Amino acid sequence: MDNPTLEYFEDVVDWRHRRAGRAHALVRAVRSTVTGRVVAVVSELASNPDDRGVTDDFGSVADAVLPALRRAFGAEPVEVFWIAHFGAFSYHDPTGPESFTQIVLTAGPEGHVDDLSGDRTFTARDVEELLGHGLEPVPQVLARIDHEATRG
Repeated sequence: MDNPTLEYFEDVVDWRHRRAGRAHALVRAVRSTVTGRVVAVVSELASNPDDRGVTDDFGSVADAVLPALRRAFGAEPVEVFWIAHFGAFSYHDPTGPESFTQIVLTAGPEGHVDDLSGDRTFTARDVEELLGHGLEPVPQVLARIDHEATRG
């Protein structure tokens, strides 16, 4: 990352799916040191069981990711712009092109909730503009991260 006003995070984050048990996803996030705003891209991985998808339980994903972001950035995010990311890396039998969807969450006493009302799609270029840099391909990022669930 060449921009000194941006901090970068990447890791595979585990969470407990509200219906199906242990799950995981690749999370890449950028935090502006000027505004405190975070853009988080959560990539669905084929190594995650089919019944534990990120969009089926994005509130639980956010609840698990936020502590990791606090540790990584050493600060509470002022705002988090959540993006669900899907592509050939998401499925054992890929069927469509890479896609990005903004997920609008509401914080509540039991954690975050996605009511699906504010969700909207983005292009890869839109996401790169939000992040302030290009999005590295998922397989390259996973090659750097040692996480038991993503080992081939």
